[in-house]
Amino acid sequence: MKKLLFSLLILFSFSGLKAQNLNEYKYIIIPESFEFSKEKNQHQLNSLLKFLFEREGFETLMNKESRPEDLQRDNCLGLDANVVEDSGLFTTRMRITLEDCHGNLIFTSEEGTSREKDYKTAWHESLRQAFESVEALNYNFEADAPPATPATPETAEVVEEAEVAAEVPQEEKTTPESPEKPEVVVQSEKIPEEKAPGILNFEKDGTYFQLQENENGYALFQKGMSEPFALLISSQEGGSFIYNSVTKQGIASFSENGDLVVEHFDASRGVSVKTTYTVKKD
Repeated sequence: MKKLLFSLLILFSFSGLKAQNLNEYKYIIIPESFEFSKEKNQHQLNSLLKFLFEREGFETLMNKESRPEDLQRDNCLGLDANVVEDSGLFTTRMRITLEDCHGNLIFTSEEGTSREKDYKTAWHESLRQAFESVEALNYNFEADAPPATPATPETAEVVEEAEVAAEVPQEEKTTPESPEKPEVVVQSEKIPEEKAPGILNFEKDGTYFQLQENENGYALFQKGMSEPFALLISSQEGGSFIYNSVTKQGIASFSENGDLVVEHFDASRGVSVKTTYTVKKD
């Protein structure tokens, strides 16, 4: 019993250390693919991880993107993110790890699990569950914080041995098409209604939208308006986009039938919200 209490005490003490350390880092660097992936950004897992970290207030970038000036001057402002999979026949298991510029392990999340059979659903569910460990730290970047104390191999082993997998998946806090504040749309001059090359037409709740391709990805217009209310910036992996509007940030992708699916975090309700724009085919 005493041994168990001692182990838990070490675990809780190290958890507090991890929370303090993460506040000392400004950037999270996301890889294009993970070791267990067969292709870049498979099932949009890398884009989802980037979205989740941005939701918590971190500044993120893909590992092949150009570095901001402060990160170029001091690459120790950033942490390298990774996802480790240890799946069995019926259960998908994932952990999130963060390493500093010296390769020291700074943070290891609790294990996220899923029993879903569909790979994409299982990966997303287990990653979201693992990310709850990051959410619990209440990250807040401290620019003047002293240098972080690297985790030693001994303390890292204590954490890995003490982590307990949650065998029953928790329900995702995703609420498709749930009521929310409407997207801010800038009213301006109308443009011609005819379809132009590189433009895709969509519909949502009786309102029509147009997606116009550009050199960085796409611009999303309410049909008839000359100014876009959102931009979809292509990720280097392809297949997914960073979604930026006046009021929302998130990720976007196209479904198999061509619908535009946007996911963002609604801070007022503490949930992730999916919005689907239905493609209008000729």
